[in-house]
Amino acid sequence: MNKSSVIGKILIKGKLILKSPLLIGDGAGETADNFRDAHVVKNRDGKPFIPGTSLCGVLRDWLKQTDSKTVTEIFGDLDKMQSSIQVDDIELVNGEIISRDGVKIDGLTGTGVDGGKFDYEAIERGASGKLRILINLRGCHSLEKISDVVARMLKKLQDGIRLGALTTKGFGLVTVEDLNAGLYDFHNKADVAAWLQGNAATNKILPSSEKNSTSPKDFVVDADFVFNSSFIVRDYDIGAADKKKSISAVTMKSREDFVIPGTSIKGILRHRAEYIFAKLGGEAQALEKLMGCSLKNGEKIKSRFIVSESYVAPANFAEIEHRRNKIDRITGGTLQGMLFATKPAYSKKSNTSTFKLHFEIREAEEYEAGLAIFLLRDLWFGRVAIGGEKSIGRGTVKGLSAEINFDGKTYKLDANGKVIVGDKAELENFAAALKKFAGGDGL
Repeated sequence: MNKSSVIGKILIKGKLILKSPLLIGDGAGETADNFRDAHVVKNRDGKPFIPGTSLCGVLRDWLKQTDSKTVTEIFGDLDKMQSSIQVDDIELVNGEIISRDGVKIDGLTGTGVDGGKFDYEAIERGASGKLRILINLRGCHSLEKISDVVARMLKKLQDGIRLGALTTKGFGLVTVEDLNAGLYDFHNKADVAAWLQGNAATNKILPSSEKNSTSPKDFVVDADFVFNSSFIVRDYDIGAADKKKSISAVTMKSREDFVIPGTSIKGILRHRAEYIFAKLGGEAQALEKLMGCSLKNGEKIKSRFIVSESYVAPANFAEIEHRRNKIDRITGGTLQGMLFATKPAYSKKSNTSTFKLHFEIREAEEYEAGLAIFLLRDLWFGRVAIGGEKSIGRGTVKGLSAEINFDGKTYKLDANGKVIVGDKAELENFAAALKKFAGGDGL
């Protein structure tokens, strides 16, 4: 038996579930049938699916970062060997296609940039599909070594990976449930027969018990917040009942929950970061290698600042119709015929966590950790509002608790912002590093 002989197979099956919206585009752009700037990829029956190439690429990148020596053995190499892995396309059940929109914000004025409006399709969270991955084992493979990699891969799939576009803005989080991985060892006649007959393998591979931790240099924040009063992330896709009442915007939802889109969260935090740098006398361009940007030569700097979408259970909120008059800025009087209405969500309870906020900086420098602390502080004490209608007091929040992980250490904050776990002086040192980097002390 030579190195190219097939000596076994590993078959992985499970149920893949979208935990946040997913955008894997078809590259078409706006068409006569679909005016949106980006569309999700669909099969010939018009149903959304996840291409096997997308999942395969993410798994390859994960393995390259965690065990670069094994990448070629499983995923192949153009010069050395063919790929040993086959990842099937995943057709999604309950794959509701939604639309989201966004606008590019001017960092100086805080207003929209002309021509900066765009919209795109996405597959709503909650969709699911059948996962099937097959690994062909050859004479060059070590069954024990590949089985160990698969065990870690199963753990990663359980914990969650991100697919598609806008992953730094909360999109594309998927997990896999009901995982089953069987090792068919063709040295064993029973396994050969089981494979040919479509039966289960005699040996199962279980997910690794090791924690799929982030890099110790990732600065990770998980915090609980409560809205002080009301908020609205505007959704202009109005139902028939609201249209009859001439309501122009309602609070955006994802399935049954209110949603604070990752795009909104990241936009808010980026704008605030620019403000902090300006106050410290620093240059906003320093944020580009953190937040990402497009260069003049067409190249892009990938963002290392990652946020997750936040979902708000509607039980503690009431949507209330609010009518207002548009005001003439010159006279201060109302403009005739300019009565409009929205439906913000009002909080019923205080001091009860209403949403969780997660953001992180990959491979953070100490001054970037300091920036994250300033951002958390400004959110904590209501200096930054979330959503629309900020000018009339909507969207302010207060912090209830937070956990920060960085460089192998954990820090915890209480509702007063007091450090109750970890060394407060270390967090202050990160803040000092930011001030030193920016060259000022304006905060």
